Amino acid sequence: FIELDFNAAELRTLLALSGKQQPEEDIHEWNVKNVYGGSTTREEAKKRIFAWLYNPNSKDSLSASAYDRAGVVNKFWQGTIVKTIFDRNIPSDKHHALNYIIQSTTSDLFLRRMIEVHKLLENKKSFISFSVHDSLVIDLAEEERDILTGIVDVFSETDLGKFKVNVSAGKDYSNMRKLI
Repeated sequence: FIELDFNAAELRTLLALSGKQQPEEDIHEWNVKNVYGGSTTREEAKKRIFAWLYNPNSKDSLSASAYDRAGVVNKFWQGTIVKTIFDRNIPSDKHHALNYIIQSTTSDLFLRRMIEVHKLLENKKSFISFSVHDSLVIDLAEEERDILTGIVDVFSETDLGKFKVNVSAGKDYSNMRKLI
């Protein structure tokens, strides 16, 4: 099995919707260095940023300095609905608007990439086995290992730009090891 997983998909979606550049590296490591000044671990930074991201009442000036929650809400929330870049209209109050914007957009980005990977695998022995959230698991035939780079490239090129993809491999889903 090969697992393709967007690295911090929701944060990358928020950056893209804000018109900000995507870090090429692991976004949580980037946050440790560039947002929190190296004062925390990767896991603590990950917890901190997501706790802030999805709680509109949370005040965290360091997180707010790098990520523009209010700007994205103002751009996509229209008082009673969220209108996404994919023309989805989702009823929402202001408290839930950012969550709906980010989750819906990220889901659409992922599903669109999954369709493109499926097309790439047509007439191959390899196939999409299943997906979980923003993770795509492919049963990759041994003789088709040479197509892996192309699969990763197709998966990473979202409608909002190139997203970093983590790649893991293993004989079964419970024994995967990180490749990229």
